[in-house]
Amino acid sequence: MALAFVTSALAAVTVPAGAAGTSTGTSGAISSAQAQAQALEAQIAQEQAQVSVLSEEYDTASVHLAQVESALAQTTQALTAEQTRLASARQQLQADAIKAYEFDIPTQTLIESFSYPNETSELRQQYQQTAMGNISRTVTELTSDKRQLAASQSSLTAEEQQAATETQAVHQDEEATASASGAAQATLASVNSHIRELVAQQAAEQAAAEAAAAAAAASLAAKKQAAAEANQAAQVAQTVASGSSAADQATNSANQAAGTAGGVTTIGTGKPEVASGAGAKAVAAAEQYLGVPYVWGGASSSGVDCSGLAMLAWQAAGVDLLHSAALQYTESTPVPLSQVLPGDLLFYDLDGTGIDHVVIYVGSGPYGADTIIQAAETGTVVSFDPYWTFGLVGAGRP
Repeated sequence: MALAFVTSALAAVTVPAGAAGTSTGTSGAISSAQAQAQALEAQIAQEQAQVSVLSEEYDTASVHLAQVESALAQTTQALTAEQTRLASARQQLQADAIKAYEFDIPTQTLIESFSYPNETSELRQQYQQTAMGNISRTVTELTSDKRQLAASQSSLTAEEQQAATETQAVHQDEEATASASGAAQATLASVNSHIRELVAQQAAEQAAAEAAAAAAAASLAAKKQAAAEANQAAQVAQTVASGSSAADQATNSANQAAGTAGGVTTIGTGKPEVASGAGAKAVAAAEQYLGVPYVWGGASSSGVDCSGLAMLAWQAAGVDLLHSAALQYTESTPVPLSQVLPGDLLFYDLDGTGIDHVVIYVGSGPYGADTIIQAAETGTVVSFDPYWTFGLVGAGRP
């Protein structure tokens, strides 16, 4: 969860008069945790920048290593070919030397040439100087080439070892930095989770204080005002820590305050209902995503957001919806809250700028007739939650 959201959520929880003593300690703990989270975020940003630099260095070193390995392979191949040629030349030189020495198995031309009197010695000398001399020079040249290639191979081998060492060193630095960043991110996640718990706890404290204020208020207007503030605190608790005991306590306090001010808005019949028809298919499909993490813009088993969950749920029921809470509202047929059925969608305007959240009414579950299923916010997973009225714009049936 981003710190900006936690800060805005915290700002929405204003401690009522006479109740400041119950939240002062919580506020201090939140401020301390936020400072820790900000320091961790700065550390992570620095480490991520270092990882990017090291990653580029590693890529460059890997390219150099590959080039050296390719050159070494080519040189090794050329050296092998040169060694083969040298061995062949030496064999030919040896064979010709034997022929020149024995002179008993020359070619037919040489036999005829050597048959003339007084010419054998001269022809033998000429043969040795010409044939054997050429091959001898070839052997010398090949030997020189072999030495040069061997020197190149030795040099490239040393360069390869150095390049491999440098590449490995950069890679180890990159992994160490990434590991440190991962550890910092894990700590940050833990701190942010603690912040959510503290914010939810403070919201629960405010909701309880508002419920008490509503019960003690002399006028109906004051009761309704206290109930509205309790409901807002409960919404903050549900948003930052859905499913937590603090969020449930805040919701219960908000319902108590609403009852004191004239009753809680009833959804559907007010009694648990069994889903049927297309709504049953949508609810069943949505429940398959329980535990899937919230991912902004997500619409798969890897992660979903609020409208992504609604889209997938009703897609299973044969109804195509766009991936937007506001657009899904226009695509749905308005339904009075008293006529809401399982599978219907409830649309909310949480920040006053227009519809920005949608949930699916379940009608029967952990919270009885008030059970909904939703993908609430970053850092949460798809879960059953109690229905609430803060920011509720209306209900719709796709």
